[in-house]
Amino acid sequence: MRSPTVTLLLGQDGWVEHVDNGIRYTFDVTRCMFSPGNITEKLRVASLPCAGEVVADLYAGIGYFTLPYLVHAGAAFVHACEWNPHAVEALRRNLELNGVQDRCQIHPGDNRQLELRDVADRVNLGLLPSSEEGWPIACQLLRKGTGGILHIHQNVESFPAKALHLHSGHLEEQQLQQCPEQAFSNRQEDQRNCRNPKDADRTDSGRETPAAMARAEWQRWAETTGARIRILLQQLHGKPWRTNILHIEPVKSYAPHVDHVVLDLECRPLS
Repeated sequence: MRSPTVTLLLGQDGWVEHVDNGIRYTFDVTRCMFSPGNITEKLRVASLPCAGEVVADLYAGIGYFTLPYLVHAGAAFVHACEWNPHAVEALRRNLELNGVQDRCQIHPGDNRQLELRDVADRVNLGLLPSSEEGWPIACQLLRKGTGGILHIHQNVESFPAKALHLHSGHLEEQQLQQCPEQAFSNRQEDQRNCRNPKDADRTDSGRETPAAMARAEWQRWAETTGARIRILLQQLHGKPWRTNILHIEPVKSYAPHVDHVVLDLECRPLS
């Protein structure tokens, strides 16, 4: 749980209201935090084509992404998971404040204990530095007959590239042992959909720029994540799945050589 370090000097409580992209957020500044650095991702979520979809938000907080899904993206229903009781209280108020309380169910507590399954067309995993502990429950929530899309947040380090490359290779070797034909097909699909560094990303001496190297690390992380999610889905359902990297979105620089990125990963069962 992230807790603010705020001292109330005047007033009866710390509740404030903030308007962001036409969405009203209220929260207690002495108990909850608000991250303005995620505004580009909230705007992107608001523009996603979610009409008629059921969405699961595994780390809902006060509704940073839950509300854009409901208010702007047109999601039919959102399952919002949050274990901070102060954030849960703010989330309840925010759903009512924006008139969408009838299209959202809050699941308080540890989402790793969530019994819900086979309900979601889309799962949002907005936890930093990594949402990895939520990957199994995200796979459980996806519709087993049709699959869906995972939006996976991660802080990706630009170095060391070699270690990540070796890790990715190990996962691919593991998948080849489990399902050789599908692993090869998935690898080809991932390579087509990943961003590739262009000639403009090189210096006059032919070396890659720092930005190009960072994008290469995003690609490697995305491929590794896609392979791991495929394994989780296959273990869960007892049959092969395919994953497809739809998009890699940079949100902000988190620290030197560390970038907050979001992977849009399509996951579908193979017939």
